[in-house]
Amino acid sequence: MKRFYLFLMVALVLLMVGCAGSRDEASSGENSGMMDTPCEECGKRGDIELRITGEKFYREWNKKAYSRMDSSAVLGVFPALSIKAERPEKCKFCHSFSADALDFDLARVEDSLMVRAFPKMRRELMLPGMRLPDADSSFVDSLSRLLLNSEFADGKKLSDFTPWMERDGVEQDISRELPAKFKNLLNALASRYELRYLSIPVVLQVRMDTDLGKSGGFTWKTIWTMWDARYGELVFLVYSEFTAETTSRVAPEKEWAEPFSARLWKMLAMDLSKLENH
Repeated sequence: MKRFYLFLMVALVLLMVGCAGSRDEASSGENSGMMDTPCEECGKRGDIELRITGEKFYREWNKKAYSRMDSSAVLGVFPALSIKAERPEKCKFCHSFSADALDFDLARVEDSLMVRAFPKMRRELMLPGMRLPDADSSFVDSLSRLLLNSEFADGKKLSDFTPWMERDGVEQDISRELPAKFKNLLNALASRYELRYLSIPVVLQVRMDTDLGKSGGFTWKTIWTMWDARYGELVFLVYSEFTAETTSRVAPEKEWAEPFSARLWKMLAMDLSKLENH
């Protein structure tokens, strides 16, 4: 519960300082939608029931980095570096939907799972005024761009979905040698903020669709990563894409990250001795 209130405070910080990374409320109805009257019935009509369709995924673990996880180390928790939140112009249940709301909801899911997986690990929020000194506010924005544009798999940017879309359905144990520039960036973060690990939702793209299911739905697309910053290594990465359609009359006006929760937990809970590359 303490962590939940901590993230509630983070949400307020995000709204006030704009946080790190890109917040794109891309939609033809972004202005009208954000001014909708709050829904008095939201959260009072039962659970949101979703059916997942059109799922695509890629998952990779670095068995060497994963096996030496120090569960008592310090983890630096980043907000999503880039968020694109899209919604139709006319949407009665989109009043609470925004880039910051998505980031907060994803953080809620992350926090719950990380505490479950590594209960002794100290988690520090990588935001100005928290783990980051207020004086580093401008550095945070440049850091976000550096991370997004860092060369990673296949010589492409870390923010590029292409390598994972081409490997749809693949799960594998792989140890990637990072480009020296990227590795040095991770090492510098570890030293500067006294961190061992970094959890970084790299890109998050969500589009609301009123025509899906019985009461609307959304498409979800993300790259989520965890790094051993001290060694300059990827611990694991998950690319997740799916469509969530309602099967009940309760609209998806909150908890958009809930379907992703089970997919992220698979990364944290995997017994790598039983992983068969395929």
